[in-house]
Amino acid sequence: MDHIDTQTLYEMVNDWTVQPWDGIRYSHIAEQLWNSIDASGLMDGPYGVSVTLLESCIVDSFDALQAGQFTEIQAIDGLKKLLENDDFIISARVIEVCVEANPVCRIPNIDRLLQQSQSREPLRWTRRGKIAMVVSLVTALGLYIVMIGLQLWEPSRLLSWLVITSVSGILLHYLYKFNPPRLMRAIWIVGHACIFAMGGFILYGVFLVPFFNSVFLPSPDISYRIFAGLVSWIVLGSCIVIGGILGDRHGKRRNYMPYML
Repeated sequence: MDHIDTQTLYEMVNDWTVQPWDGIRYSHIAEQLWNSIDASGLMDGPYGVSVTLLESCIVDSFDALQAGQFTEIQAIDGLKKLLENDDFIISARVIEVCVEANPVCRIPNIDRLLQQSQSREPLRWTRRGKIAMVVSLVTALGLYIVMIGLQLWEPSRLLSWLVITSVSGILLHYLYKFNPPRLMRAIWIVGHACIFAMGGFILYGVFLVPFFNSVFLPSPDISYRIFAGLVSWIVLGSCIVIGGILGDRHGKRRNYMPYML
């Protein structure tokens, strides 16, 4: 049997950046890598992050090329940017890849990766994660202040920001644990549903409420209140459903890994 050379995942992608784009072949290899990591139970960790980022980059570029939104040069530039992504680099320099004819792809050092993962430490806060959390909370506070400044909410509504902060802390506690796939999926769906519901309700309060008041004032009757309440529930329900669907679809592409990882 002839000896088949292996190379790291990082080296393989680097080779792709100096040769013509072959989206179908790259997609097949990325899919096989993803399946190998998934079958070994290594998706909940840095190895899964690396192959997920690779697959997302290849699939997104391939779809954009098919739709005429990308050129092959732009697709290769996407691979070059991937090589600069710290989340990809960490494991891409460890995962060894063997690509044979057709092509068929396998990871020859999968057993060693599996042994290493069994003693891995829990996820830790990264600098990017801290920044993302602080910016999120400050942005939420700013939105509430703006709503109060527009006299759409009472100052007492700042209590809502404290509640959201507490809920965010609980959510992050679960994110930074090794959770079963169903729980991670539920977190993605519920989280996106809440974000879309908040955004939709804020837009409702800024645009629709003043419009309704200008139409029905100065003497709103019970029919106005019923109509406004019905519209509120429709807006809120639509945002929850849309947010949950988009969260599930996007989370599946990232294997339901947190954004900051």
